[in-house]
Amino acid sequence: MARERIRVGDIRLAVERVGSGPPVVLLHGFPELAYSWRHQLPALEAAGFEAIAPDLRGYGESDRPKAVDDYAIAKLADDVMGLIDALGQGSAHLVGHDWGGSLAWVTGALRPELVRSLTILNSPHPVASAEARQISEQQQKSWYMLLFQFVGVAEAWLSNDDFANLRSALYGTARQGAISKEDEEVFIDALREEGALTAALNYYRANIPPSSWLKPPPDLPPVTVPTHIIWGEADAYMSEILLEKSITKIDGEPRVTRLPGVSHWVQQEAPDQVNDALVAFLQSLS
Repeated sequence: MARERIRVGDIRLAVERVGSGPPVVLLHGFPELAYSWRHQLPALEAAGFEAIAPDLRGYGESDRPKAVDDYAIAKLADDVMGLIDALGQGSAHLVGHDWGGSLAWVTGALRPELVRSLTILNSPHPVASAEARQISEQQQKSWYMLLFQFVGVAEAWLSNDDFANLRSALYGTARQGAISKEDEEVFIDALREEGALTAALNYYRANIPPSSWLKPPPDLPPVTVPTHIIWGEADAYMSEILLEKSITKIDGEPRVTRLPGVSHWVQQEAPDQVNDALVAFLQSLS
């Protein structure tokens, strides 16, 4: 497995890269790293793909701009587009979880010529997410998005007592043993770096400020590339409404793989099921 830094626009992304063949770019979510894909990278390599997993902007060993606006969705999506260009193969399959899924949705909608396919893991289409925040069931599940807006307060709440609240509210919702203590420490140690936790929270501050809950949802073209949604049905933070609304943003019939009893941390909690579904979908397109 090669670790390298790739320049995309005005920043550099730290990237894990394995295998050879059609490129598959895997985009992690909050508050994680390329390490989130540790089970998928070798499976994709064995299946004949090149797998590329970056630490997203602000995370891990990637560059960490300081301004909130540096984490606006347009800049984050530009990072993904720049990474695809840097790979030199014209286009790539995109796989995204959580915030990484949001970036995959946006890239697939705006630049379909760069995207061979989308595989989305427990991540709503951004327009579907905005629509669902008007519904009581999802409003209750999205409480943390408002907490994260309070600069300094959110950082303290998450990090106090050795990140006890972050560990409980996030990794504590996964099936016991799915994310080991050693795995947890990889993510937590990265967040201990200066400015790292604030950068991760800036994804919410730049893109889901409180005022956005009162406005009509943003507009995006329909997704036209082949799309596969993998959905852990025991997600503590995302209701079934998000899946249903996301499907309506796709021009055509997506493949949907439901994983009963699996939490938000789907690729870490059910790696074999995710790998089988992901590889089968990608191979069906070749």
